Amino acid sequence: MEQPQIQYEFINYQTGNVIGYLTLPAHMDKDKQISELKKKQSELAVANKIYLELVQWHKKV
Repeated sequence: MEQPQIQYEFINYQTGNVIGYLTLPAHMDKDKQISELKKKQSELAVANKIYLELVQWHKKV
């Protein structure tokens, strides 16, 4: 049986382009989720050579 998951997309706020995705287990502790999201946000900012504040995440609908 498949576990419920939450999908996030990371957007370059300046351009509006989606630059990455992350899927996390729905049962994961909220603090751990935030930690994983911030880690991915940092990785994407470095990889795309943009300011950290320009990378935002949203739950994918």
